[in-house]
Amino acid sequence: MMKHPKQILIVLILIFCSNKMALAQTAGINYQALILNSEEIQIPGADVEENQVPLGLEEVSFRFSITDEEFQDLYSEEQTTTTDENGMVSLIVGDGTPLFSTFEDIVWNGTLKYLNVEIDIHSQNQGYVFLDLQKILYLPQSGTGATVDVADNLSNIPITDNESGDIIWVADVDGTGLSSLMVWDGNQWQLAQMDYDPTNELGLVVALNNADRDLQYSAPTPGDQVWNLSCECIQVYDGTSWVNINALDAIAASNGVNIATNNTIKLGGQLDEPTILATDATNTLSVTGLEESTSTLDTNVMTVNTSSGVITRSSLANLFQEEVTLTIAANDGQSQFATPLPIASPSKVNVYRNGVRIGFTVLNTTQVELEPEAICYAGDEIRIVQFTN
Repeated sequence: MMKHPKQILIVLILIFCSNKMALAQTAGINYQALILNSEEIQIPGADVEENQVPLGLEEVSFRFSITDEEFQDLYSEEQTTTTDENGMVSLIVGDGTPLFSTFEDIVWNGTLKYLNVEIDIHSQNQGYVFLDLQKILYLPQSGTGATVDVADNLSNIPITDNESGDIIWVADVDGTGLSSLMVWDGNQWQLAQMDYDPTNELGLVVALNNADRDLQYSAPTPGDQVWNLSCECIQVYDGTSWVNINALDAIAASNGVNIATNNTIKLGGQLDEPTILATDATNTLSVTGLEESTSTLDTNVMTVNTSSGVITRSSLANLFQEEVTLTIAANDGQSQFATPLPIASPSKVNVYRNGVRIGFTVLNTTQVELEPEAICYAGDEIRIVQFTN
């Protein structure tokens, strides 16, 4: 004799339907299961497979619960039935006694849901025990009870007199022949296949243009966002109008750069603050293609302060020393002479007597006095050489 442990074997057949009776059209889910005996039994012989004895003609109750992807309850019900002689049951989820909400209130928008099944075999007095958890992606017929409508494009789908859960098949949703099922969520049509643009990885709703956007958001709320293919930008509803959000719009160019009309950042503009470009022996700074000047007029050149590195401009006259010479025929015993230019520094003045450089002292900004040993005789040539810088 073989003893078989308790077990309930369920073969589930879920059929999405909307006709429970020939004359009444109500959305529901067909549920069929084969239930095997869960009691320990003895079967003569040793070649009988375990737990393959149907639970025939037994009264059983089912508790069905439908939840969303986050396992939040959407609907639950109970049904009682009797297995046939082969252990089969056939029920319609949605036809039982509601425990929470109603089957008609479930919004079938194409998102994943779960069907949780519990069973109570009355003869065993164990109450409800967990039986199975199934994924369901159920799209019933439209709320009017008619078959699924078909539209050529988005401009041909109805935007009034729709009920939550109504569905329609649109043959061309993007102008390129891409088709998709759309579901009315109570306010607007939503694509059941929300990612019909695989290049849009931000997860935004895609609109072909402003008209398509307004069709998808007939009653927008502040914060709604779409990717508009016509402007190639994100649009956000601010409570009054749709605002284009371009990444470059949030960038303010300053301190020597600017944003051109084609949204490119270019070098060129006024410096707003002291700016340092740090260079070294490897990372040098060079400018090529400068215009060459052949002007003989006074020309400014760029100079660099050796201590601060600040770039300035200066005229050539300021950079190079210019020699100014004054020749004087001395009187007998003369020792003081006027200079051709105001004296900025004694180092920029040289005095020669008859071609020999001699020492001197500066009396004031316009006069020098020869050293005592160099007092002149009549006719001596005194040459004063002075540099401008």
